[in-house]
Parts: sequence; structure tokens; C-alpha cells
Amino acid sequence: MSSNLNKALHAEHQRQIEEQLTDVHGRAQFMPSSRSGYLTTEAMADTVGVQAQSVRKRYSQTGTYFGLKPVKLPNRRLMWEANAVAKFLRGEEA
Repeated sequence: MSSNLNKALHAEHQRQIEEQLTDVHGRAQFMPSSRSGYLTTEAMADTVGVQAQSVRKRYSQTGTYFGLKPVKLPNRRLMWEANAVAKFLRGEEA
């Protein structure tokens, strides 16, 4: 019975993650072209469920956010690959 509950909770969590990623696609937090496939630090943090400052701090300390490496733009802005974030949330290797 515990195993079925865990499976149901995992499935619900996966559904919530997919909803969050879909929500982020519709927001202006993506680069102007939503087909760019990159998230701003704010959008990435929102998707992961933490504050943007937590992502920035981890990046400044280690150069990654738990294995996720951003692209640093010439204006010093960090952009995170949306597919890598989705894999991270599913527990897959990025």
C-alpha cells in the first residue's frame, strides 16, 4: 500500500513539474522568442521552486546549480537551458 501511495505522489509531482514548465513557456521570462529554449535565472528558480538569489549564490560558489550550467551572455545575464532544467527536475542526468 505504501508503494502505491509513493507512486501516486510521484506521478502527481511529475504532473506539477510539467505544469510549471508549461506555465513558464507562456511567461515573458523567456527570451523574447519562446522557441529559444532558455530560461532566465528568475524563470529557472521559479520552475525549480527556489528564490532566484539561491540560484545565483550557488552559481557564484560552484559555477553550476547542482550540475546545471548556464550560458553567460555578454551583458552578464545567465540563461539556463530549459531541457536541462526539465531533466534535472525529473532526476535525470542533464
